[in-house]
Amino acid sequence: MNRFKTLPLIFALLIAPPLIAEDGAPAATQPTTQPATQPTTQPATQPEGVTLSPFADKIGRAHGVEAYRTHSALQADITVTFGGNTALAGTMTFDTPVGRSRIETGDGAVMVLDGEDAWIAPADAPVPPGMARFHLLTWPYFAAAPFKLADPGTTLVDAGPKPLDAHHILPAGMLTFDAGTGDSPDDWYLVYRDPDTDRLAALAYIVTYGKDTHDAEKEPHVAVYEAFEDVDGVTLPTRMSMWNWESGTGKIGEMLGQLDLANYRFVEPDESTFTQPDGARIDAPPPPADQG
Repeated sequence: MNRFKTLPLIFALLIAPPLIAEDGAPAATQPTTQPATQPTTQPATQPEGVTLSPFADKIGRAHGVEAYRTHSALQADITVTFGGNTALAGTMTFDTPVGRSRIETGDGAVMVLDGEDAWIAPADAPVPPGMARFHLLTWPYFAAAPFKLADPGTTLVDAGPKPLDAHHILPAGMLTFDAGTGDSPDDWYLVYRDPDTDRLAALAYIVTYGKDTHDAEKEPHVAVYEAFEDVDGVTLPTRMSMWNWESGTGKIGEMLGQLDLANYRFVEPDESTFTQPDGARIDAPPPPADQG
């Protein structure tokens, strides 16, 4: 569980009924890339056997990766909006390696990823098929992305300055994956670094789930990191907006959604945090598009 294993599902699942629906509109009308505060500067060390690229090292140090790794798990209040509706609202907990996660919603549903399988409790909770797994894998990785750029099975190389939008050309790195890594190893991500703070500024990506790379590259998207919060020496994202995006020119299209995270706290989970809840049903990922 070391990468955006379900980011390829994101736009396929957006048309599903929201978990918690309410009227509303996205807060942003165009992405912003200005940092909130200055970065931390402590040197980063990488787990044994993993080579850290200079590009990933700068981002990791700016976000306080050493302090992040001293903690077991992270918890935050989460709100996700898409299409003017609240798709998810509740409390999210995930371990810092981002292998296991838990989300408790305001209407009493509990979703848990135990490291392999996703579960929903109670079994009759009105969560559309595949959506629990999507939420449990996607949003923790968005939050922890600055600390995950040198995971086993990944390669991040400096790509030089690239246009993010019509007004920003930023240092970028191309993130690719070894065969067999995650659900969609043919995905790529263009990682943008803020040159003033070295923080993660944005992630552009393609969606190869259910389609080949050629078709996926016709519809790239970008997630822009707009705000941050410092918690115990760690700089964590508090707002991300997702947009249609044009590769090569950086032309920003329609805003697709927004992720807001608040009240971060590092926690020590107990044995039950990431285990199958009582009375739960399993939530399998939907099949690829060409399989029905």
